[in-house]
Amino acid sequence: MKKHNFKANIRLKDIIGQGLITNSNIAIIELIKNARDAKSSRVNVIFENANSKSGTSRIIIQDFGHGMDLNDIAYKWLNIAYSEKRIENKKGDQVYAGEKGIGRFSCDRLGRSLNLYTKKKIGNLIHLAVDWREFEIDDRDKEISSVDLIPKTIKSTAFKKKTNLNPFDKGTCLIIEDLKETWGINELNKLQKVLERFIIDPKEKFKVFLKSTDIKDGKGRLVFNGIIKNRLLTRLDDKTISIHSKITNNGKTIKTELSNYGDIILSFEEDNPYTQLKDVRAQIHYLNPGGKISFKNITGFRSADYGSIMFFLNGFRVMPYGDPKDDWLGLNQRKAQGGRRFFGTREIFGIVEAYDNSRKLLPVSSREGLEDNLAFKQLTNRMYSDKVSGYLPGVLRILERYVVEGIDWDRAAPKDGEFSLEEVTNALQAVLESHKKNKSLRNLKINNRAIKEIAKEKIIEYKNFINELLESVSGKSVYELSPSEKKNLAKYVRRHDSALDKKTETNREYKEAIEVERKRRLFAESHQTSDEQRVTYLQHQVGIISGKLVDDLYKVLKKHSNNQTQNVEDLIEVIKKSHFNASQINKLSQIITKANFDIMSNNIRHDIFTYIEQYIKDMCENGADWGLEIEFSNSNNAELVLNMRPIQVSMLVDNVLSNSEKSDAKNVEINVSEDKKSFQIEFIDDGKGLSDKYKPEVYFNAGISTTKGSGIGLSHVKQIVKELDGSVSISNNDEKGATIKVWWKK
Repeated sequence: MKKHNFKANIRLKDIIGQGLITNSNIAIIELIKNARDAKSSRVNVIFENANSKSGTSRIIIQDFGHGMDLNDIAYKWLNIAYSEKRIENKKGDQVYAGEKGIGRFSCDRLGRSLNLYTKKKIGNLIHLAVDWREFEIDDRDKEISSVDLIPKTIKSTAFKKKTNLNPFDKGTCLIIEDLKETWGINELNKLQKVLERFIIDPKEKFKVFLKSTDIKDGKGRLVFNGIIKNRLLTRLDDKTISIHSKITNNGKTIKTELSNYGDIILSFEEDNPYTQLKDVRAQIHYLNPGGKISFKNITGFRSADYGSIMFFLNGFRVMPYGDPKDDWLGLNQRKAQGGRRFFGTREIFGIVEAYDNSRKLLPVSSREGLEDNLAFKQLTNRMYSDKVSGYLPGVLRILERYVVEGIDWDRAAPKDGEFSLEEVTNALQAVLESHKKNKSLRNLKINNRAIKEIAKEKIIEYKNFINELLESVSGKSVYELSPSEKKNLAKYVRRHDSALDKKTETNREYKEAIEVERKRRLFAESHQTSDEQRVTYLQHQVGIISGKLVDDLYKVLKKHSNNQTQNVEDLIEVIKKSHFNASQINKLSQIITKANFDIMSNNIRHDIFTYIEQYIKDMCENGADWGLEIEFSNSNNAELVLNMRPIQVSMLVDNVLSNSEKSDAKNVEINVSEDKKSFQIEFIDDGKGLSDKYKPEVYFNAGISTTKGSGIGLSHVKQIVKELDGSVSISNNDEKGATIKVWWKK
């Protein structure tokens, strides 16, 4: 009987390249993975003449890893589906991002021809040219191996002449030409966002540099020319309630921290019961309405459009976990069973990282998702065993108990009508009791100072909620109430009907006394804090800020002493940053006699409009009237609670009013308002207004001024507003003076 065997038709190239690698962004990511796996510390992704189709368009992807020799190219790179990385992964010697042996066909997905240059540290520079069109032939008998590819040894001088690139000691340089797609500003913006979501490297051992020589701004500067970074989680930390958890590298211990707007309020350790999991980190944020505003301002996306809990394996994103329509942890199904008790994908955002050199967590063959093996079940399954849930459901449950079942932290009204330190502590203890069933917790720490502050803030929030509710429903029948008023009234009745009968005058007096104390704490008279305490606070905060100032200036001086060339623009940035830090120190010296210093320098949760009104009133009472008649108006009682440092908001107000005073204004109206799209505060003065010499937005650049000032103040205003996740503009009034407007999108 005649024997037969498989044949690899020449069109196999299309199936592997354009078939399995679904889009161009994924193709670039696959090539970046190869660079990381080659132990390169950096990969350059450069687009040249790529914003239009032309014979000179090309993409350069270059790493500086271990490179290849002729044998590697012949027996590994040209050997379809062979992966040395898969073999090494089985040994456990190194963690690799890819191991399928098909990532090299990403080059075909991007362009019609490829020039590969590669070199080992000790070895020759090798050149391999591939024209993918030679494989696009419809012939039943023609096999993929019938196309001859000839790697050649070349000199570095020939490489430079042919590519116009600098020679390299080791690594691989892929030059993809005759591109199949154009890469304009929209495509590159999408690629940058995808790379930010696909690559996570907190230890910064591997950097991705993205550059396009085609896209420039109005001043002729390259728009895309820098290292890809994902700072989303660090920027979200002080704007949300979050949980940080990790399984240690040796797999023996789980460490957990619960944070409330940047303050760690609870931390503990426990034994790791998950036999298949080690070196795993999870960071999950609860997004209340304010958190969603911050998220959009940071990313440019609504959180619902960006995604939910994303998973990274060995530094690279595993698709489709965390996509907007993906619910790999079954959160939405669970929320449908108890909407008030559980989170859905729209209420949280997070990142899970796993570094796995033992191949317990395995990508499936479709390159989407992980195999549903024991390790994956221990990671994700809510019903992993009778005694313990999977790792991620357990982490999420702690956050849910804290936010939803504890004391409704981000709801306007607490369950029994009042927060107290004892109640807050009891709620936190309930979280612990729920979590430590069948477990032994170690190194347990509870931040009583932060909890006390939270309790005080919630008392004020509760009182404001009641006042607003009474005002909005006063004189209305039930049929006249708006849907939101009905919802708030139902919430109040549901949570407080039993507590209303028990409230006494003592309770009301206590709440009022706490609110008064809160105001006094924010704007306390100098005798409330001893001189010794004030000096201690001052030394601590000034030390932090001046330390930053000294570090920045030292770096400049060190470069100077080493005769290193320094860019003028970089020096200007250092001067601007140093001036800002010096301004904060100056502001601290002014405030220290009028306010509780600790509160002025630390983060608080507070209505920014109330704070500004109270700050101006207090400063005027102490003689700092800025030489202006100031009128504050908030006719609709708009309220925007933000996580902020009072010193920053104080600096913002000082700089705006100082700018009005320097423009010879006599009066300033401060108007607060709110509409369906945003919250706004406007500072309207009657000074000389803006000169026609500059466009309005230019006034926020350091050094631009038409007043008697230095032009630095408005640049500080812009910086502070940005840190508060807002936007700012300046414009002339119709008749006289100028208006500075600050707003926050809803």
